Amino acid sequence: MFKRVREVYELILDEAPEEKVIAKLSDVLGMTIELNTGETLDRSGTTSFPIYSGKEAAHYIVVKSTNVSDDAAVVLESTAGLLGRRLALDVGRHMSANKNDQMKVSIAASSLSMAELVAVQHLLEELKGKEGVIVASEIADKLNISRSSVASALEKLRAAQVIQKFSLGRKGTFIRVTNPQLVEEVAKIAPKNLN
Repeated sequence: MFKRVREVYELILDEAPEEKVIAKLSDVLGMTIELNTGETLDRSGTTSFPIYSGKEAAHYIVVKSTNVSDDAAVVLESTAGLLGRRLALDVGRHMSANKNDQMKVSIAASSLSMAELVAVQHLLEELKGKEGVIVASEIADKLNISRSSVASALEKLRAAQVIQKFSLGRKGTFIRVTNPQLVEEVAKIAPKNLN
């Protein structure tokens, strides 16, 4: 059994989905095992091993038996511990990525002049924060700002990797907002009335 336990640990290290890890664990131990979120955990006739990714259990490894050998219990507890550590690392990575995205948005927005900020605010409203085609000269004329202000704003946002832009020649420029936090940041710092 212990030689095959390595297969379970390798799946965890390879970041295989939890369901696949549990299926392999069930196969290796020869027991009926499932993953449970804890919301519908029925403890009668089962033995559960909590998967902690913080202070509280995120999930449980549930064995459909109350008779679990000591060897199997060690494997189940270590698997639960490893899955918990992996979940905690995933949460940490996600938080770090969000902070990085927020930092990009803050830097991009703070680098805009007032005319550029007004242009960005207007185009984000036009695009509803997602994507579409804009004509820089129309925005400039509508807002009574220079075309170079619109072009400069778009270039700063593209360089900060918070939008993608593709020229369509005379038809305008296709813009895609790649970081939705841009909409919130611009709303916070832009003038409240455009007209």
